[in-house]
Amino acid sequence: MKSRKKNLIEALHGSFMFVDNLPDLISKESIYDENGIVDSEFLSAILEWMSKMSEVSNKVSESLGKLLGIDDTVNEKKKQSDEGKKWDVEEILKHCTLESNVLKLPAVQFNKKSYAEAKKWIEEAGGSWQGGKIQGFTFPFNPERVFSILKEGKRCDLQKDFQFFETPADIADWLVMLAGGIHETDTVLEPSAGRGALIKAIHRACPSVKVECYELMPENKELLLSLDNIVLLGDDFTKDFSGKYTKIIANPPFSGNQDIDHVRLMYDRLKEGGTLAAITSQHWKFASEKKCVDFREWLEEVHGEVFEIGSGEFKESGTTVSTMAVVIHK
Repeated sequence: MKSRKKNLIEALHGSFMFVDNLPDLISKESIYDENGIVDSEFLSAILEWMSKMSEVSNKVSESLGKLLGIDDTVNEKKKQSDEGKKWDVEEILKHCTLESNVLKLPAVQFNKKSYAEAKKWIEEAGGSWQGGKIQGFTFPFNPERVFSILKEGKRCDLQKDFQFFETPADIADWLVMLAGGIHETDTVLEPSAGRGALIKAIHRACPSVKVECYELMPENKELLLSLDNIVLLGDDFTKDFSGKYTKIIANPPFSGNQDIDHVRLMYDRLKEGGTLAAITSQHWKFASEKKCVDFREWLEEVHGEVFEIGSGEFKESGTTVSTMAVVIHK
């Protein structure tokens, strides 16, 4: 019968067989799933394995030190230093770098929870993970401003800060249709243009028409300036009362009843005979607060029409809030 030590020696030698082949096995797989999204389960499994192997290696080293009667003070100090260093999300982001507009994570090992939280913060700031040769987070805009905020250990939630939820292309085209389409003779306003989803739909209907617009988010304004046939009038639509239009098409912010405030301001800037079509929340339709009651009464007075939008239509844009479209002919 083999001794327990002999079995342990064979187990130690045998453990190398799988480990030696692991890098090659991983490199043959794709980091993306069938939908082209980063396979978080696969990525987490790799990170967990790396963390566990590091943990086991340290423990084996400690056991060997005890067998040899050696007090490995160097390793102990290193271990204490590692344990004392807080790799929370702020620390991770503090050590990130921006290389050719790609946000790179620090080349260290940190636990799954820390990675997930850092990834969430970066995605809130508009970043998307890209594997392959890039191995970092890319942005659809110049990320220098949001990167500087993250480096300070602060959140930069663009959707929350700017109430930005991009209009899906099919909803944008439908809204243009509800407005009666677009013609070359129209004067058109988009009061909260975002990244230009509604402007692109307007130009799909009539490529030559010029669209005037407003946008608060600096990163979005950069993208808008790259589009043809637009005039960026300023930041805040609600602070400008000049100009009249035959068509106003919008997806305004919802929080604090901003959507119904925007609709009433849009109506003021609509020419006689003009049409506005705007996406709103459903809150005003059922709420008892005075502003919502007044809006319902006003909407009846101006013969506004309301069209339901299916729940979940904005899920890919980051919200499941129920929405509808309000259309008013002046």
